[in-house]
Formats: sequence, C-alpha cells, structure tokens
Amino acid sequence: MLDVVRASDCEDMDHLGVLREKIERFREEIADIQELNLQFRRAVRNGTVAHVAHGRRHERLQAIQHDLLQLAHLGGTVVSTEQMNEKQRSRPRVVKQKRAA
Repeated sequence: MLDVVRASDCEDMDHLGVLREKIERFREEIADIQELNLQFRRAVRNGTVAHVAHGRRHERLQAIQHDLLQLAHLGGTVVSTEQMNEKQRSRPRVVKQKRAA
C-alpha cells in the first residue's frame, strides 16, 4: 500500500511541475508583451503594422487569461474530486450478515 501511495504522489508531483512550467512560460510571455506594448505607447507614430501587432498582442493576452481560467477551474475540479472521494471513504458501509443454517 505504501508503494502505491508513493507512486501516486510522484504522478501528482509531475502534474504540478508541468503546471508550474506552463504558468512560468505565461509569465515570461506576458512580460514580453508588456514591454512591446510599452514601446508601442511611447512611439510618436505607429503605422498600420504596429497597430495590427498591438491588436494581436491584446488577443494573445486574452487567450492566456482564458487558459489560466481553465487551469484554475481544473484545480477546483481536482479538489472537488478529492473531497468526493473522501466522502465516499467516510460513509458507513452496510454489512450483510449470513443467516444461521
């Protein structure tokens, strides 16, 4: 039983690591977008190409926000599933007794 728990913990740790890496990539991408947007705002003149790029960055920020909301929802679902499993384990079990022959 102990080995099963350890294997399960390792699988959970891998999932957390993947999520942390994904969030870190989002942070880096957001920082890059913020820098480009700052340059856009500081420019005296922005041509059509700059406006299109600015719009695409805005769309990308919205996509990142959507992905982060999905990850947050996924985390809530995992907690809910764990709570449901705990409720299942804590419920009293009905044990049928054999009749005497």
